[in-house]
Amino acid sequence: MLLSYHSDMIATAVDLNGLLDEVNDATKALQRSKAVPEQVVALIDRFGSALQPAMPPRGEADPYLTAALWEAAYRAEKALRHDNADERRRGVRLALEQFRHALRDIVENQPYSEGASARDILALTAETVAAPQKTIAELLGVSVRQLQRWLAANGPEPAADDAARIRAVGQVVNQLRHAFTGPGTIAWFYRPHPTLGEPPIHLFADPLHYPQILNAATAARSMTA
Repeated sequence: MLLSYHSDMIATAVDLNGLLDEVNDATKALQRSKAVPEQVVALIDRFGSALQPAMPPRGEADPYLTAALWEAAYRAEKALRHDNADERRRGVRLALEQFRHALRDIVENQPYSEGASARDILALTAETVAAPQKTIAELLGVSVRQLQRWLAANGPEPAADDAARIRAVGQVVNQLRHAFTGPGTIAWFYRPHPTLGEPPIHLFADPLHYPQILNAATAARSMTA
């Protein structure tokens, strides 16, 4: 029986959450041990086979996080080959921590993927920034009344163009929350940006700019990593 797209998304989320649980357990085991436990060695040995089928499709995972995750997996495997026991443990600990952080953020980003409901993304974004509805409506380029209709318990699903902007704003907010408070995140949209050349909010009128805005937000997050 073939899995539906929705079922595939659920399976991916479960796989990554399970892997994250294993990495968290391995990190604790490593902290308690003066050497690299066999539990940790076994986990690192199967990073590649565990990640390949579980990673979200291209375009649905943050490329910064994906690159960091695979780099950490490589560093962990390389550290295991170190002859010095102390350096081996230190290298594994640093790589495992990088892997854990990247995987955790990928899991947290999944609610903003293409398969997620725009209304769910909107509700999560509103909760994250904790801003007045008027402020959120301005970010989305709609009226407060329209925003309230979407947020209502039985509200309509936004049309495709609105859904794309909701997802883009949600993804940006999800990146910026690593670097700013709720008010600071809102302020980021309205400040002139050195890379974008103007305030990001001005660029949301054209969906072609969404990837550029997201890259700028990701860069802001990476500076605090």
